Order: sequence, then C-alpha cells, then structure tokens
Amino acid sequence: MNVLFWSAITLGFLGSFHCVGMCGPIALALPSPKEANGNLLLGRLLYNIGRIITYGLLGLIAGIIGKSFSFIGWQNNLSIITGITIILFVLFSNDRIGKLLNGKLAKVTIKIKKQFSFLFKRHSYSSLLFIGLLNGILPCGFVYLAIAGAIATAYPINSAIYMMLFGLGTFPFMLILSITGSFISISARSWVNRLSPIIAISLALLLIQRGTMQQLDSHKNFSLTNKVEMQNCK
Repeated sequence: MNVLFWSAITLGFLGSFHCVGMCGPIALALPSPKEANGNLLLGRLLYNIGRIITYGLLGLIAGIIGKSFSFIGWQNNLSIITGITIILFVLFSNDRIGKLLNGKLAKVTIKIKKQFSFLFKRHSYSSLLFIGLLNGILPCGFVYLAIAGAIATAYPINSAIYMMLFGLGTFPFMLILSITGSFISISARSWVNRLSPIIAISLALLLIQRGTMQQLDSHKNFSLTNKVEMQNCK
C-alpha cells in the first residue's frame, strides 16, 4: 500500500475525532433492531458499512473527474493542482466564505436529517444500513479533504479504494461510539480542530510531492525513449 493510501486511513482516523460533532449524535441515537434475536453489534456494523459504501461511491465519482484530466494531458499535474488548491483554501479562506458555505450546506443537511427521522422509526437492519448510507453524504471538511486526495489518484477504482480506506479510518471510533455511547471530550475535539489546517496542508504537500515525482518520472521516460529512438536511427 503506497503512502497516498496510508494518508487516507490516517485522515479518516483523525477525521473521526473532528466529525463526531456531526455524526456523533446520529451514532448515539441509532435505533436497536427489532428482528428476532436482533444483534446490536450487527446493526452498528451495518450503519458503519453504509457510511463506507457511500464514501466509496463518492470516491468513484471523484475518480471519474480525475480521469477526465488525463484525457486533456493533465494527469501528471493533477496532484500538484489539487495540493496547491488545498493550500490556497486553507491560507486564504475567511469567515465570510465559511459562513456562505455553511449556509448552503445547512440546507442539504436539513433535507438529509428529514430522511433520518423516517429511518429511525423503523428499527430494522435495513434502516440502519440506509442511515449509514445517508450519513456518508453529510457535509464534512475531512470528507472534502479525502475527496481531494481521491481525485488526485486519477483512476476511478483507486479513488473508490482511497475513500473506502478513509471510511475504514473512521470505523474504530465510530463503532465504539455507537455501541458504548462514549463521547469524545470537547478538549480533544478542539485539539483536532486546531490541527485541521496542519493536516490539510500535510495532505496538500504529499499530493504536490507525488505530482512532482510523476512529472520527473515522465520526463525521464520521455528522454530515455528519445535516446533509444536516436540510437535506432543511427
């Protein structure tokens, strides 16, 4: 597994501490299945599997977008462009932009939560799975960072794997939270929030480094091919 994929797991693990503010109340309020011999653990697993499936689908879409860059000859530059975009957003985003985005995303969140109210009343395994599927599309800064990393893989399958690994990174804490009802302390959440810009820039630098290495390898291969062709001509 390469460094980029490891970054997805790490991003997911750290993101689970940050995103507990959005997903924590949902995980804590999950209904218990009423089927015969209903298993609490199975229900919670289905909820988390639903989230990971949605992340994988988001990754697939991101990969299709990334793949389109290869058709216009920008495949080797894609990681660099994505990394620079993340850095610029971190450095130059302000409260006005944040409030505007939050206002737009709040409307999406309200619509999704209306669907939650219906699913929470059903107390079935299928409803728990669908709650997880919907949970995966709730607005979240760490999910957006993961999508940026997924786009940089430039291949739909790799992008889907990247996002599913991100989901696996969130899995341990979210599973424990949904089963035990334990809630992370406010101080720990604040600590991760303060680290968020550093995490974002670290991912951006990784993407820039990856793109630069791809460029160097491309130039080396091009030079080697030209050299071989010139020798053959002689």
